[in-house]
Amino acid sequence: MKITLLASSLLLLTVTSHAASNQLIVGDQKGNARAVMSAAGELNNVPYEIKWYEFPNAAPLLESLNSQHLDAGLVGDGPLSFAVAAGAQIRAIQASQYLGNAIVVKNNSALHSIADLKGKKVATVKGSSGQNMVLNALHEAGLPDDSVSFVFTTPSEATLALDNGAVDAVATWEPYVSFAVAQSGDRIAIDGKNSPVSNYLVATDSAIASKREQLADFRQRLIRARAWGVAHPQAYASEIAKLLRLPDAVALSKVQRENNAPVEDYALVEKRQQLAIDTFTRGGLIKPGLKADKLVDASFFNANGAAKP
Repeated sequence: MKITLLASSLLLLTVTSHAASNQLIVGDQKGNARAVMSAAGELNNVPYEIKWYEFPNAAPLLESLNSQHLDAGLVGDGPLSFAVAAGAQIRAIQASQYLGNAIVVKNNSALHSIADLKGKKVATVKGSSGQNMVLNALHEAGLPDDSVSFVFTTPSEATLALDNGAVDAVATWEPYVSFAVAQSGDRIAIDGKNSPVSNYLVATDSAIASKREQLADFRQRLIRARAWGVAHPQAYASEIAKLLRLPDAVALSKVQRENNAPVEDYALVEKRQQLAIDTFTRGGLIKPGLKADKLVDASFFNANGAAKP
């Protein structure tokens, strides 16, 4: 009887372990990856289970990754810098070019350039791609980081603060940019399309070690889906609109502004990531010494730009 119970227990442990290893738990942000993968047909015939969790922005998603509640997730280069600087064991395994950041102001605002924001209040999420964009723009204009007063909040609260006059501008990303323009009549003062950054698929070190095969397959599906989304913006936008319950015009604007074309050039990815690190280091927001190669896993890329199996 004891032998039978022991055998049953071992079998249960084996089955449970196999089920866990054959499941990928992914955190997404506002339809960042799920919508385009679904629309492109890349979620069909997946040889493992994908469990999706939706997050409003990168901070809670990264917390879930760091606490091992997720295997992988979609975040920008700024939040990834903050997370790894704080000790998170997370690395980027796929990159896309992201153009959807913007600094938004009221339509009747006199603010038109980064110099105009000197002494003004800017709402954003701390450590976000929005804050990264503002700091970069200040640096390029030869202005110190404290030229603006940051008001840290959530993405949705940031646009509300702009609407009620509590701040002068919002540094944010999609779909919040397109929502502000379409729903509130706000305008883009500084467009991120001129400053490409990275949008990442990141994974925990433990998932990279134990679920590399699934991650590599998911990565390739995401790459194909991203390329499909750039080529078929209307079809992609229709899926986004359904998933996030967005107005069709907002969904299409989001898709067209973001771009999200896959980037397989590791050297370029590393360069852009180091720029994000340097921006936050220069402002004293993270400690000096962090290098991009600690954040981007080169083993998922290769020198000639093709995806590594």
